[in-house]
Amino acid sequence: MFLGLVSGGAIIVTRFSTLTIGTVSIRTSFVGGVLAGLLLLPSVVSHYKGGEQRKSLQWGLFAAGILLSLMDHALLPWFGALAVIGSLGVGWEVDRRLFEETSV
Repeated sequence: MFLGLVSGGAIIVTRFSTLTIGTVSIRTSFVGGVLAGLLLLPSVVSHYKGGEQRKSLQWGLFAAGILLSLMDHALLPWFGALAVIGSLGVGWEVDRRLFEETSV
């Protein structure tokens, strides 16, 4: 299912590279990134209010990383990719494992 969604999204972005409303043109990838961020926002807020700051940070980094990685600027996609990788690190608790090994 995940591969189907990614493939469908890739096809939409490549076929329709820009959305034009009146005289304003917006890149489809940017719109997809904004939608992904907005759809992940309730999860971020819910985890934060539930006292799960690590989960909130993980999903917040992921949402920001997706948005930044789909921007059409020079360095922003790299920062987005780093944010997504950072969200994986938070989810896998890499920082806790590193500090436990070095503090022993």
